[in-house]
This record gives sequence, C-alpha cells and structure tokens, in this order.
Amino acid sequence: MQLIEKLSILADAAKYDASCASSGAPKRSSEGKTGLGSTDGMGICHSYTPDGRCVSLLKVLLTNFCLYDCQYCVNRRSSDVPRARFSPEEVVTLTLDFYRRNCVSGLFLSSGIIRSSDYTMEQLVRVAKLLREEHDFRGYIHLKTIPDADPALIAEAGRYADRLSVNIELPTEASLQTLAPEKKIGSIKQAMQTIYTGEQTVRNEPRAPRFAPAGQSTQLIVGADDTDDSTIACITRRSAPSPTARKACPWPRRR
Repeated sequence: MQLIEKLSILADAAKYDASCASSGAPKRSSEGKTGLGSTDGMGICHSYTPDGRCVSLLKVLLTNFCLYDCQYCVNRRSSDVPRARFSPEEVVTLTLDFYRRNCVSGLFLSSGIIRSSDYTMEQLVRVAKLLREEHDFRGYIHLKTIPDADPALIAEAGRYADRLSVNIELPTEASLQTLAPEKKIGSIKQAMQTIYTGEQTVRNEPRAPRFAPAGQSTQLIVGADDTDDSTIACITRRSAPSPTARKACPWPRRR
C-alpha cells in the first residue's frame, strides 16, 4: 500500500479521538474547496502548547488494526473497514514532511492494539524517540497512552511527548464490561496515575527529567449506555488521579 493510501485511511480513523483539544479555528473553505493551508480536512487538528499557543498537528493512528472488539469503536476487531499500518519510520517521515511544508507544528499519534499493549506502546514511543533524538524535532507531540502497558514505557513516553492522554472509555465499570469486556477500569486508572506521578515528580524535584509538560487529557463516550449527566460528571472527576479533584465530588447516589 502506498504511503498516501495509508495516510488517507489512518488519518480518517483518528478523527474520532477528541482528547486532542480543538482550537475552534474558523473554516475558510469556499465551494467545497479546502485551499492552501486549510486545516479543516482529515489529518489536521488543533491543540494548545503549555504556553497557550494554538498549533496545528498531524493527527493519525499508527494502525487501525486492533485485537479488541469494543462495540462502540469503528476500528474494532469485527468491523469491516479498510485496514492499514504505518511503521514508526513512516510516521516520522510524514511528520517531518508536513512540518517542513509549514502545514503542522507537531504530531498527535494514537493506535489500535496490535500484538500486545506493551508492543503497541513501544511503537508509539519509538516514533517520538526517533523524532526527538535522531531528527532533533522540537515540535509538539501528543501520544495516546495504552492501558495495560508497562509503567516504564509510559514513563519513557512522558520524556519525549508534550502531552499524554488515556481514554476513560465509558462512565461506569458495568458499561465497560458490557461494551468493552477486554478492557479493565483498573488498568485505565493505573495508566492515568502513572502519568500523574510523573508530573508530580517534576513539580517537586526541579532537577527531575522533563515529563509531559502539557499534562494529560482524556475522553469518554456519552450515550452508549443510560448513565445520567450528573453521574458522568462525578465519575469523571473521581477518575482523576489528583486527590483534590476526587474529593471535590462525592460518590453519586443511585437513581
């Protein structure tokens, strides 16, 4: 498969991930034409750097092959969609090419689960490591963290990425067991805690190595079950690794 074909499939497959915040930049298309420099199409998203600057990112999946069969995911194992896979080197090439053409200022990279959580996380980290160490890339990098991955791999990701994210997936553990039984709430929280611990280490020890300076973000699916809004708000807050955030919302009463 040609690189442009892979990009078409894997950029489109990444559009469902909302954990990369949009800047709300206005559309400037006319008569269906995107024009030079347009950031409305697939593959380009907007996010914010730690100092508040809005940047355009190449937003792609490493692959949309996946071992899991989550019912809400278009890239689930049983889904009949075109599949593709980048090598880490191909993602690096694309990122640098887009950057040199002044189309993007960085990369947002996620992935389906292939072989294992550790193997997938290793591939994501390799992309960031190649960009930083071999190509001296100083642009913005957002990596999606894979739950169940070794905490050491998540810690390594934080040394190269500006921001990490972990999907909460669904509001309740019961919903997760029903719609995505291969995923566990414990591993999701553990991944979030690993990132939080890395952030706190840097704050408490100025000489500690840099770690995800833009912090972490998350997303969850609303409407896949009958959980009400107040429960979603409380459970989302209680899922936060910060003790202050957890205490701010009591455990919701049953409806």
